[in-house]
Amino acid sequence: MGSGKTTVGTLMARQLAWRFVDLDDRIEQASGLRISEFFERFGEQAFRSLEADQLRAVLGRAAELKESIVLALGGGTYAQQGAPEFLRAQAIPVIWLDSPVESLLARCMTMSGRPLFRDEPSFRALHAQRLPSYQMADYRVDSSGDPALVVAEILRLDLFDGPRENHLVVEKPGS
Repeated sequence: MGSGKTTVGTLMARQLAWRFVDLDDRIEQASGLRISEFFERFGEQAFRSLEADQLRAVLGRAAELKESIVLALGGGTYAQQGAPEFLRAQAIPVIWLDSPVESLLARCMTMSGRPLFRDEPSFRALHAQRLPSYQMADYRVDSSGDPALVVAEILRLDLFDGPRENHLVVEKPGS
């Protein structure tokens, strides 16, 4: 939440001439519900199951079509048991868009429809809980600045030296 994954992911996809996929959007399309409504009706466990299914579906489709994508994960996706190992086994690099928790909090205060954002103490606790998972990402990029500069920093990573046939996953902390 608030890390800039949609903005940065969209800009990255445009720069690379890849397709941008937001996992949260896929979940909403598959369920026919907004994420906040899904959480309210079915709870987090059902959401995480659907999220895992959609992650596999997105990556399976991209592999089948030999299509390169920039995939924005939900904030809790990478923190779920088995997700880092699954992505690593698929040889998919994961970029953690990191910002100081104060910046994330300030951005999230103006957002609505975030089922796990209730207040500052719970946000900080959730961020602290997920931080060890985020630190397992292959790359860390400070996303507190201008999104165009964040994209430029990502493009300087060694991800783009060879053929551009891999998927790129942009992790967003905190939702």
